[in-house]
Amino acid sequence: MPVVIARVHPEPGRLQEVLDVYAEAVPLVHQEPGCELFALHTDQTSIFVVERWTTDEDLAVHSAGPTFARTRAKVAGLLSAPADVWVLDALPFGDPLKGIIQ
Repeated sequence: MPVVIARVHPEPGRLQEVLDVYAEAVPLVHQEPGCELFALHTDQTSIFVVERWTTDEDLAVHSAGPTFARTRAKVAGLLSAPADVWVLDALPFGDPLKGIIQ
């Protein structure tokens, strides 16, 4: 089950515009096959996207899909830097309900 953590870097003063783009995309991503989690968080400067996919193939289909492409195109001029993206494997130590992103 791949987990993706991405940090998106809006230009100063453009955070809400980038959030608005994601607000349109999130319901569509939630309907994609294999999407178990697609959640946004912010520290009021950056946007953090936390994703979990059933399989690597599901993640690959999402990454090559139209919603992802449309979102990238819409935020292209609103970002100060490319997103930092990590694709991670869980290390389920301790309580299985608390030791991984559910």
